[in-house]
Amino acid sequence: MRKYHFLVEEVAVIAALLLSILGIGITDYSPLRSYNYWGVMTLILAMSGLSIGWARAHRLDLPVAKTLATQLVHWLATGVAVGGIFLLLKAGRLNYENTGLVLLVLLGLATFLDGYRISWRFSLVGVLEFVSGIIAAYVEQYLWVLLIVAIGMAIGMVFWERRERTRRRQISAEETP
Repeated sequence: MRKYHFLVEEVAVIAALLLSILGIGITDYSPLRSYNYWGVMTLILAMSGLSIGWARAHRLDLPVAKTLATQLVHWLATGVAVGGIFLLLKAGRLNYENTGLVLLVLLGLATFLDGYRISWRFSLVGVLEFVSGIIAAYVEQYLWVLLIVAIGMAIGMVFWERRERTRRRQISAEETP
């Protein structure tokens, strides 16, 4: 069962990372459409975070209901903030290009904060989103640099996890008589 929980976490983090990279590409090449993508990504990131939180709570024998309730409040507040940004767009206070970037930065912060509670890897997805939103404001064609950074982050996560699993196995093997 523990292996299943790790699988849920890994799939959720990888999916969030890949979809965020896709969204960064959309924001780079079609800023007018990116705000719709990031609106949908709010739900996807929330579902990813909730599944990671659920798996983590089961794995560590934490109260699942309390963990999920905390996350639901977090993601509902994020959804309200996203709705507020859409209202600013409709009121003409933001343009389409800026709305995508603002949503990217907001979701980066929300993902990072949720990841702080549930998974350092999920936090890295948030950092990638946040940094890409800031860089996009200053650099016109930034996607290739961020793609390299994202691939490096993904490879680093895989190696880190393998190293940690090996270390845990060695410790448990030493503890068993």
